[in-house]
Order: sequence, then C-alpha cells, then structure tokens
Amino acid sequence: MPYDNIHDFIEAMKRKEELIEVHNSVDRDLELTWLLSEEERTGKGRTMLFTDVKGSDLPVIGNIFSTQEKMNDILGNNPEAIGNDMVNLIKPPKESGSMIMKGIEMLRELSGLRPKIHERLPSTHSVLDKVDLSRYPICKTWPDDAAPFVTLPVVITRDPVTGIRNAGMYRMQMYDSETMGMHWQIHKDGSRNFQETRGKIMDVSVTLGTDPLTIFSAVAPLPDMLDEFSFWGLISKKRMDLVKGQSVNIEYPMNSEIVLEGYVDTTETRMEGPFGDHTGYYSLAEEFPVFHVKKIIERKNPVYPTTIVGKLWHEDVIIGKTIERLFLPLLRLQIPEIIDMNTMEEAVFHNMVVVSIKKRYPGHAKKVMFSIWGTGQLMFSKIVLVVDPDVNVHDRKEVIWAMTTRIDPARDVVIIPGTHTDSLDHASPLFNLGSKMGIDATRKWKTEGYEREWPETLTMNRDIEERVDQLRKSIENQ
Repeated sequence: MPYDNIHDFIEAMKRKEELIEVHNSVDRDLELTWLLSEEERTGKGRTMLFTDVKGSDLPVIGNIFSTQEKMNDILGNNPEAIGNDMVNLIKPPKESGSMIMKGIEMLRELSGLRPKIHERLPSTHSVLDKVDLSRYPICKTWPDDAAPFVTLPVVITRDPVTGIRNAGMYRMQMYDSETMGMHWQIHKDGSRNFQETRGKIMDVSVTLGTDPLTIFSAVAPLPDMLDEFSFWGLISKKRMDLVKGQSVNIEYPMNSEIVLEGYVDTTETRMEGPFGDHTGYYSLAEEFPVFHVKKIIERKNPVYPTTIVGKLWHEDVIIGKTIERLFLPLLRLQIPEIIDMNTMEEAVFHNMVVVSIKKRYPGHAKKVMFSIWGTGQLMFSKIVLVVDPDVNVHDRKEVIWAMTTRIDPARDVVIIPGTHTDSLDHASPLFNLGSKMGIDATRKWKTEGYEREWPETLTMNRDIEERVDQLRKSIENQ
C-alpha cells in the first residue's frame, strides 16, 4: 500500500534508519542539492531531511527515490512483478469458462481507477493570504543555472477537448514571487494540452509535495487513456482522493503539501534556462510558457520536496530503471519477440536502448528497431541495439562484445535522418529534429546475405563446469 502522504514516508524512513535529519544551517543555493548528490555518489542513498534551510522556514526533503529497495517499498512490490500483474489483468483467460472469474478479478483490481472527488479542502489545509514564491526553499542546483528551479512538481492540466486530466513533471524556473517558467517539451502531454487550448488562458495547478507514488506516477510514461491518478489507483488498489481547485477548474491530490493554482496564457512565452540537466550538460535557454500563480494552498507544517539531476548517480537513475522494469511486460505484449531490455543510464536512457530478441526471420532485428521507435516514449531512443538471447543486455562487457563482433557496419547499421529527437538532445542539428541509428548485432543468416559460416561461441562442457565448481570449493576449504 502506498504512503498516505510525505509525512508517513518520512516516519517510515526514520524507523528503517534510512533517513538523515540535517539540523545544520544549509544554503539552498548549490549546497543543499550537492549534499544530496554526494549521498548518492558515495552509494549510501539515504533520504535527507533538511530542517534549517537559509531564507526559508520550511524543511526540505530529498533523495526520496534514492535506492531500488525504497522504490519497491513505494510501489508495494518490485516493478516487474507489478508489470506482470497488469499484463495478466488484460490478457483473456485460456479457457472460456473462466471469463466470469476473470471479470470479477478485473472489477476488484480496477476498483481504484476512478479517483474520489471532494468539494472542500481538508481541515489540515488553508489558503494563504498572499502569493509569494520566495517563501519556499526553491533550490539552485548547478553554478550556471539561470535561477532556482522547482525540480519535483506535479503539474496538472486538462485536455480542452476530452476533459481528461494529465499530471506531468516539468521543471519550473522561478522568475519572481508570482511567475515561473513551464518547461513542458513539445512532445509531452502538458504541452499538447497547451497547444490545443489555442490562444486562450489555460488553468494549471502545481503540487509541490505529495505521497511518493503520486510523484512517481507523474513521471511514468502512461498511455493516453490512463491518467496518472488512475494509475495510482491501479497500483495501490484504492481510490485516490482529489479535491476541486479554489480558483482553477482542476482537481489535485488532497494530500498535497503545497498547491500553486494559476494559469498559462497560450500567447505568452519567456526565455527559460539554462539548467543543469540529467544529460550531464546544461540545457540551453529556450522560449517556454509562463506560469502565473493566482492562489497558494498549504498543508499545516508543509515539507518541500526537491531532487538533483546531473551525471549518472542521482535518483533519476532509480526512477528510470523502475520504469524500464515496470513497463517491460507491457512492451512484450506489443513486441512479443523482445526477451529483455536495457535503457542504459550511461546513455541517459533515451540515447541508447539495448534489446535481446529471439530472431525468427531475415531482417527481424530491423523490424524490432522500428517497433521500438513507434512505441510511446521509446520514440526518443536515439540508438537501438538488437542482440541475440545469449547476450545479457545488462552486462556492458557482453553488449560491447556482441556489438563489435556481430556487425558489419555497412550492412548492419541503419541511419534514419529527419526524425524527432528529445528536446534535451543538444547534439541534434535542429531543436527537436535529428536522426536515429539502429544496430543489428544478431548473428547473421544466409537468408540475410551472409554466405560464410558463422563461428560457434566458446562454451565449456557442463560436466566440466560442475566438476570444477566442486574442485574450487574443495580448494577454498583447505
């Protein structure tokens, strides 16, 4: 079961001795987030609660998702098991006589899909008299960042045509006490809602701090028909409590710590950035919409959440690998030949994806490449590398061995120009437009034009392996 709010999560981390309470005075300008970063880099990954942040009365929590064990705890299970459960839920039973039981099971599992909407704020919350973003410990993470940035917001919008809610996570630059930059990239759902609003004012609510599963849900790459709060209900098996906005036509989680109600004017943009990003580079300044805050709602004694992104070792790696494992079973439904997948954190996830397949026909690897580029947020994959089942996609040595010994560059490398790219891909010649590369590192067949004899891979006889294992144990015990 998910935590009811961030305070329950904090208490649980205390009991598990996974929380550091930092009572030293800490500067939110570079210092606080670098402490979070060093905690991750050294491999400890404990959650940190800062109680004395210069310039603010609010405590700050960071490293919420800093270990896989913590992530599994937030989800209530390991991610691949949850993914398998979702697949089993939508797969029809093998025998027609089981349809009734399957229907009952689906009703039980899907009972949490529809959030519960409340008309009034809970008594624990109140509307502030004044809009003043400077009261919050919004952090500056890297020296050349343009300003302090909110890095863990749950940004809620509504599709102007269908009315479907969307909760996404987009960094937000603080311009002044009432306005912020809204960095939703062109391919994201928030940006789509923004574009479809066409020249009008669009209501937006931003939650700063809620339960960890809700924060994770805002990052998860969900299909259009499933909103993030329904996904929360699917994972938690209970209905989420949302409350209607005070000044916006949008509902948000009742367990929110801080809620910024406001709007974006679809005719207004402002320069946003630079920002030290998860690519390991500063994403450069670009024009993005402006979020105007009209009203602030706070829980009593709120906690402000933050995270740091940068090179490799931060908690966004844990989030990314969790998404990979959770959605792999669902990906196999669409591309059943896939055996395993590795979205490589060294390639900041979207730059390189390695998949192993059981090849059945000539050109099968290329078919898989194009299927991946046509599937959800995997469309951002710059490089897709396809290997045989004998290669462990999570073993970098095996992957590089296969990539260098099973390809002929002229035959097995596919370059596709003029394709969409991630907005954060600084190497593409145009913003949001570049190229993709597919590498077929599977063994080649005669039907694929390979006329030579493919050599056998070195392996040891199984009986020798077993005998040597026994010998090694005997030697170690001497």
